[in-house]
Amino acid sequence: MAIAKVKGIDLYYEIHGKGYPLFLVRGLGSNADHWYSQIPVFSSVCRVVGFDNRGIGRSGKPQAPYSLITMMDDTVGLMDFLGISRAHILGISMGGMIAQHMALRRPERVCGLVLACTHCGGDHAVRPSDEVRAIFADYIMSGSQEAAEKALACLFCEQTLRKKPDVAKRYLEVSRRFPPAPEVLINQWKAVQEHDTWEELPGVRVPTLVLTGAQDVLVPPENARILAERIPKATLAVIEGGGHQFPVEQAETFNRTVMDFLASLPIQEEHP
Repeated sequence: MAIAKVKGIDLYYEIHGKGYPLFLVRGLGSNADHWYSQIPVFSSVCRVVGFDNRGIGRSGKPQAPYSLITMMDDTVGLMDFLGISRAHILGISMGGMIAQHMALRRPERVCGLVLACTHCGGDHAVRPSDEVRAIFADYIMSGSQEAAEKALACLFCEQTLRKKPDVAKRYLEVSRRFPPAPEVLINQWKAVQEHDTWEELPGVRVPTLVLTGAQDVLVPPENARILAERIPKATLAVIEGGGHQFPVEQAETFNRTVMDFLASLPIQEEHP
């Protein structure tokens, strides 16, 4: 069990493979284990670093509220701990918001940026329907297994739940290994509500790939289009047959799209 002492707390992390470093930043309530569809593929060509955000899984659980900037600092602190000066950063959902702040505030640490199922926040973000918000808010406030099961309707597209129920079942099983405490979910949710990078996004200068699932009801696809329009020279990819968890639902397409993008980037530093 690998633990890094970062900003006074323990951060659990894993390293897989060799090559140029790729940091995987998870979203609200999830942990490093949820990259099960990505790590076997990405680690064949990259040095993949997955970790549990503060308060989640095997990482330390500080009581005080925290922001996306705090979690960005955690990510940079983990890079420092591992002696990695620059890396590709892939963030999904809340992790994509953390990644946006890294590209804006610590661009010297980012080589390639991948933003999946995420948004710019503030008044310019496209919100989900009232029904979806109510279901997901119930999960945030209660953190119960029953609420988590109901929230699958917010995370996976209807076709997946109907025709491939095992896909959602596996995700739920992984989530049950380290269920987040309600206060952690609330802290993360509050951090997400404060997110707003719309004005700053034209300042992103690193190569960026923006991805969305065409059937995402939690972070509607219009958000990806906004990000791609605001970030100079960003590339947009819309993946059919996927909801908010399209990296799991359409793993082959997602992985191939990400790897093709990263392979196109000039590498300025090599790491063992």
